[in-house]
Amino acid sequence: MKSRIRYFFVAVFTVLGVHGTANAQDNQLTFYGDVRVGHIGNDTNADGLGGNNSLLRMRPGIKYLFNENHSFSGRLAYLVSVEFEDFDVSLEADYNNRALSYGTLGIDELYYQYSDAKNLLKVGRFQQSFNVLSNAQRSHFKFQSNANFVHWTDGVQYRRYLNNGWFGEAIVEFHEANVSYPYSFGLDFDGDHLNVASFLNFEHRQRDENNIIQKGFTVMWAPHTYIQGSTVSDFIRDDYLAISSRIAYDLPKPDALKGGSIRIAGELGTNLHDRIENAYSMVASFGINNYADKHELMLELAKTGSQWLTASSYARNADELEIRYRYHFNPKFNMDFRYRIRDYRIDGVANRYSTFIRATYKF
Repeated sequence: MKSRIRYFFVAVFTVLGVHGTANAQDNQLTFYGDVRVGHIGNDTNADGLGGNNSLLRMRPGIKYLFNENHSFSGRLAYLVSVEFEDFDVSLEADYNNRALSYGTLGIDELYYQYSDAKNLLKVGRFQQSFNVLSNAQRSHFKFQSNANFVHWTDGVQYRRYLNNGWFGEAIVEFHEANVSYPYSFGLDFDGDHLNVASFLNFEHRQRDENNIIQKGFTVMWAPHTYIQGSTVSDFIRDDYLAISSRIAYDLPKPDALKGGSIRIAGELGTNLHDRIENAYSMVASFGINNYADKHELMLELAKTGSQWLTASSYARNADELEIRYRYHFNPKFNMDFRYRIRDYRIDGVANRYSTFIRATYKF
């Protein structure tokens, strides 16, 4: 136990030391990242308090600007639960969970970036989700680091800004069995072929005359990763091809909501290699956004088929209801409270009830 406590304080002082070093430099070097503490319950009891999965996550990073177009970023990630796991250092994800293990110090960002008025290019290890602009700020399609796990992308991202507020982007991820990816186990990147997943995304994120603040669609292709068959002897590999669309509506109500708005957002997706009744995913949220610059409240409903295999924030073959409240102390510090009911449409599998209370500080 003493060694675990010692490693914990080493990690804390490393964060503070890096922060102080970065602040001492000129404006070519900037410090960024976040610290999160929380309790996540996951239980078959309706209160959802079981599981005792309290955690601390620290992600300190440094960005170095060579000039206005070229930069290099690196960020460490350290994750520890209430069990205070033995300290470890790894560049890879845990083989079974495909995420950074508790007790491990790893790298979740290490990339070169080029950007100008029209283009953005990232090469290396980075975080990239297709978040919907709901109060939860997540996606059922590509969502990286959730409440208590750390995932990342090893690959290339290229974005091109188009006319009238639109942009297009392409992402190619390179996978191996021990490289992190937040997809369901029906997708297998442990073959002898080239293990890649690619995304083509088109999106608009400027408010239009109808108060729509986001609209877009994405296509995903992961060749030879989709495992089909009822037994090991008849398993076959197919391409996983999926498409998803998203939209967010935001109605300002400055007087009634003290500067806030009513926000409605949704996603609709399907895996194109299976029947629609198995392959779909639907997510819709309704909420009050930015009430008095402090409060956010959201109700989210989700319904996912058995062969929707992308972001692990949503369970396969399940219906979900989630209530989430967030309080902003200031632009950098907030607290989240969530209660979720997950109803599996599988005989013999009990409903799961989940809560979390977490605090996040961004720097």
